[in-house]
Amino acid sequence: MVADALAAAGTRTLFGVPGGGANLDVIGACADRAVGFVLAHGETSGAIMATAFAERSGTVGACIATRGPGAASMVNGVANAQLDRIALVAITEAIADADRHVTHQRIDHRALYAPVTKGRLTIGPGGAHAARAGVALATAPAPGAVLLDCSADARSTTPPPVPVPPLVDPGVVLAAAARSRRPVLVVGVGARGEHEAIGRLVAGTRIPVLETYAAKGVAPAANVAGLVTGGTLELDVLNAADLIVAVGFDPVELIPAPWRAGTPLVHAAPTMLDVLALHDAWEEAPADALDRALARLVAPVSGLDPRVVVLAAAATHAGALATVDAGAHMLVAMPFWPGRALTSSGLATMGFALPAAIGAALARPAERVVCLTGDGGLGMCLAELETLARLALPVTVIVLDDGALSLIEIKQRATGHGGAGAVRYGEIDFAAVGRAVGMQAWDVADAPSLRAALAAASGLSGPALVRARVDPAGYPAVLAATRGRQRSSLPPAG
Repeated sequence: MVADALAAAGTRTLFGVPGGGANLDVIGACADRAVGFVLAHGETSGAIMATAFAERSGTVGACIATRGPGAASMVNGVANAQLDRIALVAITEAIADADRHVTHQRIDHRALYAPVTKGRLTIGPGGAHAARAGVALATAPAPGAVLLDCSADARSTTPPPVPVPPLVDPGVVLAAAARSRRPVLVVGVGARGEHEAIGRLVAGTRIPVLETYAAKGVAPAANVAGLVTGGTLELDVLNAADLIVAVGFDPVELIPAPWRAGTPLVHAAPTMLDVLALHDAWEEAPADALDRALARLVAPVSGLDPRVVVLAAAATHAGALATVDAGAHMLVAMPFWPGRALTSSGLATMGFALPAAIGAALARPAERVVCLTGDGGLGMCLAELETLARLALPVTVIVLDDGALSLIEIKQRATGHGGAGAVRYGEIDFAAVGRAVGMQAWDVADAPSLRAALAAASGLSGPALVRARVDPAGYPAVLAATRGRQRSSLPPAG
């Protein structure tokens, strides 16, 4: 029943770590329906692989875990899909009602997943309708994660009705657009897949477009004026406008800081793009605003600075996808990477970039993926290097290694919290780890060596790893330029 529902939705690959019992039956049933299985080293990584595969393939993601510890381990990856509005079906195995006396590995999966999913359904005998409804719920607006908890003898859930999203009043949006002369377009997670409509709307104009992390690469490059995160880099563009037209913009994408722009804002549904007309009285090209923002980001340092992403982009074919981990390097990588990038936006979890690169490369195996991760994030999923090597995928892993949780260290210094060394790691020879699992790998500490390693990696058909030893001295300026002074606040009202 579960395999039929996934196959009917176009799912091509299932990810995870199976246990005994029905987990293997589900994997076998999926294989019979041409839905392959990828074995991960961790359940969280498996769920992140599934979300990246879903986003790159346009299908429903699927991951699987055994009961108890497997289900508990998968939660973080499922939460990532839920907060980044990606359709994901998470499959677990419940203890049968006939075994209700069993306490070993017993966790209430549905209660555990309640905060991080759109819905939780029990799939028992005769549960084909519930399985199909669960998959449909994952894809319904706004997309998200759904748990299918399989039981040998429990009664299947009666699926709830699919919620209807609130409507945007087109009259309000069109009237505001007609009065505006200097509009700025802000595109968010709900505008993924709207490349053509957004391109038609701003074609031939100087109308600036700001993208959220989740929508990076959606707008035409000539109109992109930078990113919008709720920080400070975008303020010059937002405050110079007389109207902000937000398309698919979701407050989950903002950092927990006050909304600083005073410009009026209207929310437009993506379906309105083809009837929306925006006047263009901007004298300056959006690229000028973007160049000014990037120039403020990184001060020169003695060795490699976090702008290794610029060298990585130059060594990779135009339009290549990057997967970016959470951490201080993300604040540089996301603005500097040209075009499409995947990162954990709503949850901002570390340990994202490597499994996401695996899922993305499997979805489009002909395209090389660049994985930009820090030493802290890679350490959380280090074993997935073996998964990457086993699958022989075209991924270049670039580890920006400074031996610390640099973003937390900056905050520690600012507040005086924590003991000395609380966010510092011992040295890990990541290049040696890469070679140990069968990858080609390089260890570099200067720009010429980095260029040479990236050039060699770009010529490979399989995976490569480059350990770039970066100087973290520039990160405090990055944080100040992108975030400014922060205090917790509610995002703007809708």
